[in-house]
Amino acid sequence: MTTPERPGLRPELLPREPEPSHGAVDRYFSLSARGSTWRREIFAGISTFLALSYIVVVNPAVLSQGGIPHAAAFFATAAVGSLATMAMGLWARLPFAVAPGMEMNAMIAFSVVGTLAYTWPEALGMVFWSGIAMLAVSLLRLRDAVISAIPPQMRSALAAAVGTFIGLIGLQIAHLVTTSDGRLSGLGDWTGPPAIALYIGLAVALLLDALGARAAAVLGGIAAAALCALAGISTDAVHDGVHGSGAALLRFDLTVIADPRAWSIVLVLFALDFFGSIAKVVGLTAHTPIQDGNGQVPGMRQALLVDAGATVAGSAAGSSSFVAFVESAVGIRAGARTGIAAIVTGLLLFSCLFLGPLLAHVPVEATTGALVFVAVKMLTAPRSGGANRLGLAVTVTAVGVTIATLAIDQAMAAAFIVTTAASALSRRRPHPALWAATLVLTASVLLQYLNL
Repeated sequence: MTTPERPGLRPELLPREPEPSHGAVDRYFSLSARGSTWRREIFAGISTFLALSYIVVVNPAVLSQGGIPHAAAFFATAAVGSLATMAMGLWARLPFAVAPGMEMNAMIAFSVVGTLAYTWPEALGMVFWSGIAMLAVSLLRLRDAVISAIPPQMRSALAAAVGTFIGLIGLQIAHLVTTSDGRLSGLGDWTGPPAIALYIGLAVALLLDALGARAAAVLGGIAAAALCALAGISTDAVHDGVHGSGAALLRFDLTVIADPRAWSIVLVLFALDFFGSIAKVVGLTAHTPIQDGNGQVPGMRQALLVDAGATVAGSAAGSSSFVAFVESAVGIRAGARTGIAAIVTGLLLFSCLFLGPLLAHVPVEATTGALVFVAVKMLTAPRSGGANRLGLAVTVTAVGVTIATLAIDQAMAAAFIVTTAASALSRRRPHPALWAATLVLTASVLLQYLNL
């Protein structure tokens, strides 16, 4: 409807209807700028929580195998995870949950304590020093240099590697594949109840996605959870509540850094967290409005500082390293584009301090269909950086190494090696940060194969 002209007034001087303005909160989180809404962010935050809630049960169960008090590990997982996730949302303004990495807790419990015979306070001391190292390189902006040095074809490869990793986690939890010493060892039971839960969850998610539903992954997970309840699938996890939650508080042994044998362990923990977080943040935001026009992730530095700070705090409370959790992909797929989703996830994680006994009875198998669905969507997404031969070679290498090792850091090391070697052979001068990252990653991988 046009405004009628008034006698004696030029059209440009006529009063105009005020343009819609966005509130301060909307602007702070770039909610409208990234094409999201409050409702979508809240739902996506719930989706992320549902996908990762198993960690508050599984992480204490794993770490207790290494002697860390179960209640203390539970408290560290829920309390530090919730605070770090909310910090990720409020400060970095990114939709990532922060929680203990499954690759790290197994390493602490079964390798550092179980095989190398360190005490659990010494192991937590190593986690602490790896977190301090990450804080240092983040404050010195060395992480920024590494991220800036990642070429487009490697970003595409990392997205594919992370997608593959998510899918393999789902297959492993559903018992469709078996593992030995952290690596794939064969096929599992493809007809048992956990496998059927995955099929149902994946089928529902794919159907709803074809119909245009943003909640496809979560609704598939809910359908799978209902099936698990009907089939009698349950977890055998124990739960002590918050009683004894301070049993590991500040019990870490910081003098362990004086032991030269511990340096290699600290380096491996550092590399797993440092490069794993980069791969997840870059890979999960690929092809979304979260990245800017140059393929950069606004708030990346703050996100990595939150990650490092959570590792330091977690070691003080009784947990292994905290990372940007890969299950955040479920929320991003559901529409999470801002830190609002992370704040919602963090609040729900905090509630686990009181709802832990209830969550202990929710089978982790219910999440497998959602994980595989997200993996399929990530692997079939268009890849602008993988259109040339080098991009294809890096992607195939990263995916292949992920399948062979179930390790994001090793896949990233392979991608760095291929990219750096290709640059050197083509007589292009690789970025110094690319060389440095390749050397550190290669060293950490070799140390792992040499049993630290």
